[in-house]
Amino acid sequence: MAKTLILMSLLSILGCGRPAASPQPGKPERHLTSIEYGGTHGYHSHSNIDYKAERMKDGRTRVTVMVGNDRDRVFVEDGSVMDTLEALVMEYKMYKYDKTYTPKFDILDGDSWHLYQHFSDGSSASCGGYEATPPGKGAEGLAKIAGYLSRWLDREPAEDVALTAFRYELHNEEGTEVYWFKKDPYHNAIYFRKMGSLEGCNYYCGDPELLVRMARAMRWHHLGSYTGEKLEKENTSRPRWIVVAEYENGQKFEIMDYLDRPEEGDEWNRREVPSISEWGIRSDVEHFFGQEIERIGNLPPEELGDHSVTTYDAKGKPQRTINYDGHGNVLNGRDYNDPMKDF
Repeated sequence: MAKTLILMSLLSILGCGRPAASPQPGKPERHLTSIEYGGTHGYHSHSNIDYKAERMKDGRTRVTVMVGNDRDRVFVEDGSVMDTLEALVMEYKMYKYDKTYTPKFDILDGDSWHLYQHFSDGSSASCGGYEATPPGKGAEGLAKIAGYLSRWLDREPAEDVALTAFRYELHNEEGTEVYWFKKDPYHNAIYFRKMGSLEGCNYYCGDPELLVRMARAMRWHHLGSYTGEKLEKENTSRPRWIVVAEYENGQKFEIMDYLDRPEEGDEWNRREVPSISEWGIRSDVEHFFGQEIERIGNLPPEELGDHSVTTYDAKGKPQRTINYDGHGNVLNGRDYNDPMKDF
């Protein structure tokens, strides 16, 4: 009994057995207020990724995702997000990591990382590494931070989900190309007319996820800051490309540019050569709309529903439109040259 009492007294004096994270009496508890983690990743698909999480005044968490030159994506989540990150920081004592970690030998095109932390008591900690991580469980801690934050990597912010209509047009010497999508409560209309074709097809069974993909493409190619021409001043005799986007809040985005003019002050003549932004958005339009067109082509009649095909002349003037049911049977039609022949 005496030995037990002596042992308990020693433990009490040394402080052993108490949780290390327990706040001291009279000292305010320290909380993580912001954390940023990211780095460069050699030849990976996302070469530069940065995540930042901040505790907002109302207790919620603001998560910002930055990938390469893409515009920042911001998400507002509940406070549990920051609590989870704080628990990881405390569990792995990330505030004690060394400033810098490097390998013993030089490595080219490797991975680098950085971690910045700020706390409610005004303190902060920063560290980073190149092809090296903290010893012991340090790498495991970083992997858990990266794994938790990566759930926002492929998510889209509300502004992208709120895109309700998208239209792309290309007019050049080869002809006209049009891709158009509109979402409403009753049906999702998709229209397309491929380059060199004299037929435009219209369906009412589009997948609204196509609009999310196009909103992402607009961000990727920085169309929000692209300086083109006013659509209202469109000169239909010149080769050009057009993008029109509409959002739930009534905002409308329009951009147009000509393909037959050189950039002022640039030795590279852009004549008949599209700009980088136009080339990029056209590539994504053809890719994403191509996937949607293929999906529609594989739908059974009951899901395909009514659709129509409009025929144009060489100058782009509509000649006639024929409406079909899902089985391909003709419902009715219109002759634009002679309305008396409508059926």
